[in-house]
Amino acid sequence: YSACKTEDIPATFFEITTALAFLYFREAGCDAVVLETGLGGRLDATNVIKSPAISIITSIGLEHTRILGDTVEEIALEKAGIIKKGRPVLMGPCVPHDVVRNYAKKVDSGNVYTVGDVLGSSPRNNLQTENNASPPSALNVLPKDLLTAVDFDKENSQIAEAALRILTEEDSMNRGDNSRLKTITDHDIEQGVSTRPACRFETVTIRCPKTEKNVTVILDVAHNPPALAQLLTKLESTFPGTKRRIVIGMSSDKDIGLSADIILSVVPPGNIHLVQAAHPRAATIDQIRSCAPALASTVSAGVDCSIDAQVRGALELSAWNDEILVVCGSVFIMSEARMALGFEEPRDTDCISEVAGANLRHSQEHFGNDTITTDSEDEAEEEIPPGGHRGVVVSNA
Repeated sequence: YSACKTEDIPATFFEITTALAFLYFREAGCDAVVLETGLGGRLDATNVIKSPAISIITSIGLEHTRILGDTVEEIALEKAGIIKKGRPVLMGPCVPHDVVRNYAKKVDSGNVYTVGDVLGSSPRNNLQTENNASPPSALNVLPKDLLTAVDFDKENSQIAEAALRILTEEDSMNRGDNSRLKTITDHDIEQGVSTRPACRFETVTIRCPKTEKNVTVILDVAHNPPALAQLLTKLESTFPGTKRRIVIGMSSDKDIGLSADIILSVVPPGNIHLVQAAHPRAATIDQIRSCAPALASTVSAGVDCSIDAQVRGALELSAWNDEILVVCGSVFIMSEARMALGFEEPRDTDCISEVAGANLRHSQEHFGNDTITTDSEDEAEEEIPPGGHRGVVVSNA
């Protein structure tokens, strides 16, 4: 930060942390690095790799529309900006394939694949709701243009497996000086795609100290309507017929009203606890209730709405009522929620948490005023900390 100030470098928090990540990867001697873009792709700080091993467009929904565009096609064009000349491309099932293929052709990319191209079109790979079939209950609330895969976990696993198999095939043809990766075996792939990061339908058993009963707790960073619908759909299929209780905090730039409708489709207001993260982007409790009046009668009404108090209270109620507890809505509530549940793990300082989202609205407005062109090679202007579905670049360090 001192160098940025003295040298008059207008770098954002995300740009600085991205540069630090690259330095860390180099010093650690990484064999391979997975880069997840912060926002969009074309202008993202991570989009400085000239020849990635593969570019992956995972899933696209209507999010950050002020910045990326008002339609899925416009957003797809921004995300396609991570595609590079001569390098392979993989598209998930919930992506406008024509838009991505046209952009890939324009920049003369390598082969363009779908998951079905790599893994085949067996029934296990059929993730999207059929046109004539009724989607699961939580997905019924979504507008048709936002319908996504029924099971995001399977979708992500299959995208990852397809990417690894593409890399394996490419690597086998480039042995010697041009070999990019160590040998990837079928066992490596199976082990890799079975691994889950924290707070992605993370299922843990927590003992409630007041009741001395165990409670099943689901931690998930689902933070927008499609992701919340997928989360609750997976909850229904994994734990059918169970009672649920939800602790949720949201960011102010999300569609809070539609998110609330999705949650209320499977959980009554009396089983919902609203919280607010200590972050500049967090929606206040009043903002949430203003966007979703049906949430005015939630459990948290008129009481301590801190994350710690609400998580502990929800855990106790879940224990008494034999309910599954779900904590979701924003990545920014997870660290404190995990502490309240008894996890002991490193976390950002309050100072870092505050800086991470500072001046975001101003930056978004600046970003949004840039003219969007399909062949631009401009560098990143502004980013947002990760969370949700985005384009991904898998690249050598």
